[in-house]
Order: sequence, then structure tokens, then C-alpha cells
Amino acid sequence: MTSFNNFAALFYDILMNQKSSILLSCILLGLLSCEDDEKDVLVNDHIKTTYSIVVPEMVGVKGCNVVGGDTTGAFVIGRNVTISDFSISKYLVTREFYFKTMYDDKEVNAWPSSCEFDAVYEGSIAEGEIDSLRPVETVSWYDAVYFCNRLSKIHGFKPVYTICDINRDSTKSIISASVTQNLSNDGYRLPTEAEWEFAARGGDIAAPDWNFYYSGADSESAGAVMDSAVDAVGWYNCNAATGVTTGRNPSTMHGTHQVGLKKANRLGIYDMSGNLFEWCWDWKSVNTEVSSTNPVGPATGEEKVLRGGSWLHGWALYCGVRSQLYSDPKRSTNYYGFRIVRSR
Repeated sequence: MTSFNNFAALFYDILMNQKSSILLSCILLGLLSCEDDEKDVLVNDHIKTTYSIVVPEMVGVKGCNVVGGDTTGAFVIGRNVTISDFSISKYLVTREFYFKTMYDDKEVNAWPSSCEFDAVYEGSIAEGEIDSLRPVETVSWYDAVYFCNRLSKIHGFKPVYTICDINRDSTKSIISASVTQNLSNDGYRLPTEAEWEFAARGGDIAAPDWNFYYSGADSESAGAVMDSAVDAVGWYNCNAATGVTTGRNPSTMHGTHQVGLKKANRLGIYDMSGNLFEWCWDWKSVNTEVSSTNPVGPATGEEKVLRGGSWLHGWALYCGVRSQLYSDPKRSTNYYGFRIVRSR
């Protein structure tokens, strides 16, 4: 693991040097064709890769009908939502997993994570943790859906997304594209906002943890900016140094933490409150439709949904399972990451 970390660090240093020179020229890289050509969309066409990439550890979630009862989130009062069965990754996508999946694609920066290079906030790895098992960050929404398609092809699944007119910036992050999805395909994808919240709340509307404020932990200070109740299940900006809520200190924050170090929720899923905000499929919406089966949000929009809170832009209130954040899908920052799902 040490040799891998050394290689990854060297790789990133080289990349950053290239990045600086390219930024000065202000050149945007463009790819004006569909990412899914005829050959790639074949179900049994496996992409050959340098690394052996194991199937990610997934947690099965049994769907049901949810009658909304909240004022915010996916399950608001007056909304009736039916969720089908799906599987969701136990952990956020890690740096190592992202690197191995993307390494052979020369259009991509396979090691985009940058929280340790933050000029203001301390982002270095905490003592005793493994750098490659920190969640990948500094990925745009477009990068995340592109990753899902590539992972699907590697494992012989039919990609969910068709991605056309790809444009990348000087760091090779995708900043614009035309993306459509076909949920009848069996590949990996981003969770919908409703799926994400359903899983974060434990997946059982009759269980006490369905109404917990955080994923796997309740709170008597729900909605506060500082809340020690987060400490059991997640990392946010007031406990990112040691895991214990003490306050926000930029010089000791440590950035992201290795996945799976805090307590999982009842479904066995980790880090759904804190560590990184997680991209969802949906465009921003007020979730007002009365009845919906497997809602996917509006057909168009300007901002995509993020959920879960983070180590940096993440007061405790943002770590709540009902809390919503929105961002331009081209934005890649050191507190955005993602996890993956598959339909069942």
C-alpha cells in the first residue's frame, strides 16, 4: 500500500506541474462525440484494464412506498413516493478505486483529489489512515457519471448513461456534456435523490432510525451548526481533526478521512453523514409532485443535487439526511464526491 501511495503522490505532482502550465494558456480540451460508441455499448464487451478491479461492495436495499411527512428532503408532506429495490455502494468511491478504474483512459485525470493541497485548510492525511482509501473528491457531476459508465463496461454491464459532446477543462475534468439515462440498463449509476435519502434513513419506514436526523444517529440539537451527535457516524468541519466535536479550526481539519471509520447506519452503509457531499442524479427540484414512482427529478435544470455534508463546507446541519445542497454539475471541488448504485 505504501508503494502505491508513493506512486500516486508522484503521479499527482507531475499532473499538477502540467496543470499549471496548461492553465496559463487557458485552453479547454473538447471531445465532440458520444462517449458510448457502438462497440462500447455491447453488454458483453469488457474493457481491458491495467489493474484488476473488483466489483464494489454493495448493500441491497428493499424498496417500498413512502408517504411523505417532512418539510424538506425527498419525502415531504403530501408526496407519495414508491421506491423500487436497488443496491448502493457500502462506501464512497475511494481514490484507489477511482484511479484503478480510470487509469487506462488517457482522456481522464485518474487521481483528481486535491484536499491535501488546499492553501487555507489542512487537508493532509490523519495519522494511522490510508491515503488511497480516502474518498475521491474534486470530481464534477459529469466526471461521476462518466466513471459509472466506464465501471459498467469493465464489468460487462450495459451502461446506464449516454454521454455526448464532452468538453473538459485543463485539469481533464468534464465541464459540459449532454447526458441521458436509460434505467432499464443494468450498469452502475448515481443514486437518485430519493434513493439516496431512503438508504441514508435506513430503508425501513417503520424503524426508529427512519426519523433520525443523521444517517445512523439521532440528535437533540437537530439543525445546529455544531453537534456532537455527528461524532458517532461522520466527519464534518467541527470534528474533522480528531473525530470529536471541538470547533472549526482550519489548521487542523485534515480534509477527508478514510472511508468506513465511523459507525455505519442500520443498512451497513458508511459516511452518509459527513466526509463528502455526494452527487445525485437529479436536477434541483422542490419535490412537489403528489405521487411518483422512482422519481428522477426534472428533465433539465442548472444545478444538480448533493447530499450528506462534508469535512469542509459542512456544518452539522448539512449532514442531516433531509438536508439538500445544489451545485453546477461542472463544479469540481475538494468536498464533492459520490457513491454508486445499481437497479435490482
